[in-house]
Amino acid sequence: MSDRLTAIDLFCGAGGISAGLHEAGFDILWAADHNPDATATYEHNFGKPEYGVVTGDLSELDPETELDGLEPGELDLVAGGPPCPTFSTIGRSKIQSLDTKTPESDDRHHLYEDFLRFIDYLEPSAFLMENVPGMRSTTGVNGEPIVDIIRDQMEALDYTVHVEVVDAADFGVPQHRERLFFIGEREPTTEFQLEDWKSHRAPRNDSESEMKLQSNPDIELDSPQSTVTEFGVTLDESEKGNNLQPEDRKPWVTVADAILDLPPVSPDGGTPPTQAKEYTVPSLTEYQDWARDLESDTDWEEAELTNHRSRGHNLTDLTLYKILGEGVGWNIGKVDIGLQPYREDIFTDKYKKQHPRKPASTIVAHLQKDGHMFIHPREARSLTVREAARLQSFRDSFEFTAALTSNFKLVGNAVPPLLAEAVATAIREENL
Repeated sequence: MSDRLTAIDLFCGAGGISAGLHEAGFDILWAADHNPDATATYEHNFGKPEYGVVTGDLSELDPETELDGLEPGELDLVAGGPPCPTFSTIGRSKIQSLDTKTPESDDRHHLYEDFLRFIDYLEPSAFLMENVPGMRSTTGVNGEPIVDIIRDQMEALDYTVHVEVVDAADFGVPQHRERLFFIGEREPTTEFQLEDWKSHRAPRNDSESEMKLQSNPDIELDSPQSTVTEFGVTLDESEKGNNLQPEDRKPWVTVADAILDLPPVSPDGGTPPTQAKEYTVPSLTEYQDWARDLESDTDWEEAELTNHRSRGHNLTDLTLYKILGEGVGWNIGKVDIGLQPYREDIFTDKYKKQHPRKPASTIVAHLQKDGHMFIHPREARSLTVREAARLQSFRDSFEFTAALTSNFKLVGNAVPPLLAEAVATAIREENL
């Protein structure tokens, strides 16, 4: 392996991409986001990189000024995920409901152009840009597919560009989350495919969906913690011929694998409390062991647990949560009109209990509003920030520092670190 490479993170959010890049062998030199809660959380977890963390509108930031001293061609990677409301199905519906706006006229529709502006100046060896798969069905003002428009603009900057859609569950994330990646490279690799870097697969039978218990649940007390590479792509398996074949990939990580070691909490106080600050049982699965991220000499009973707090719920919601079966979602139209929390013409499925033997459904920023789509599989409540973060593949050592609702938004908007690690590792090994 070569020395650590360099990268910057545009539209960094709380730091999902940066967390993955760090594990893949990159040092982050600079990061930027318009949300002060995001940048505060970012600095809390990563500290200040060499060129700092900037809170501001990327369209108003000049790469030459912000990265003074970093010459064009010196940077290895530019990464980022421009905000995607105008490319997502729900986002487009919301914008089209406003009399004065269309998705194409929304300013956020063109934020990717600022991403390209930084690439144009910095001339990195490679770049990765993440967005929602809904971008594939979006067109520009002239009716041309937006994916083709963006790819043409990227290739005009002298990059070979690959566009792929992947499911985060195939890379060890305990969540089905499809994401679109634009990957650009100065030195083209014709065989480059993220498909080759998958580490997980659908279960072959029911037994592979059961919680994957460690042979010795107390192993964390006596030996070092497992590493991120047990669930993503390992840096040692970097040669293309050494990548995991489909038959060697592990079954998807499930909701139970990811969160059922976390203590119970009650949305209405009493016993158990609304917030738990310590673990009550040892980790039971490899993923839980990895997520706790404890030093080898740290007793789990003495470790601090953060962000494991539940929002409140009214009695109607709690009753519906209790009635729902595992993995069951109720269409709003099937629920009595008095129980419907949203407009049926926009939202079609807003009560869903997560299935413990499957990856979670896509964690979204709407969690800041309520948790109806993310009901705990065993308790009559919605998920805590920590549970949502685990399903996004953030370790427990990653602390979200904003208010509760803002923390839910930060988690929902993030790129899963394990997915970012896999993509960055693929780019590093194939191109850098």
